[in-house]
Amino acid sequence: MTISPDPSGQAGKKGETMGDTIIVRRTGQAPLRIRGERLADQSSTSESASPTYSGSTGRCQRVRIYRTASGKHVVSIHHTTNWQGERGTDEAAVFPSLAECVQFLGNRVPGWMLQDIINELGEEEVAQDVI
Repeated sequence: MTISPDPSGQAGKKGETMGDTIIVRRTGQAPLRIRGERLADQSSTSESASPTYSGSTGRCQRVRIYRTASGKHVVSIHHTTNWQGERGTDEAAVFPSLAECVQFLGNRVPGWMLQDIINELGEEEVAQDVI
């Protein structure tokens, strides 16, 4: 089954099975076609009075993390803007571990959002080994 992109440019539903094919858009690059499942899905808002405020007036993000059938992890970020003359963008990156996904998101999303992602994935799953 192929899951069509939604209006935000990010495909799929939380809890897809490993057999689902998901298209992940990337602005200015070919999209990624992955087979896997979604592990996390968090969004911010451009509303400054909201507890999920992005921290940037007129801008917000939606982050999704997937695990592919081969065991890789894909981070997808859809950036939305309300500003005239700006366009929304999509970025995605592939990592071998969830810890690297979290590190990648570190300066791209608000701290509260990153913590919600860590909570959704499970702290044990994203913990970095220190030897």
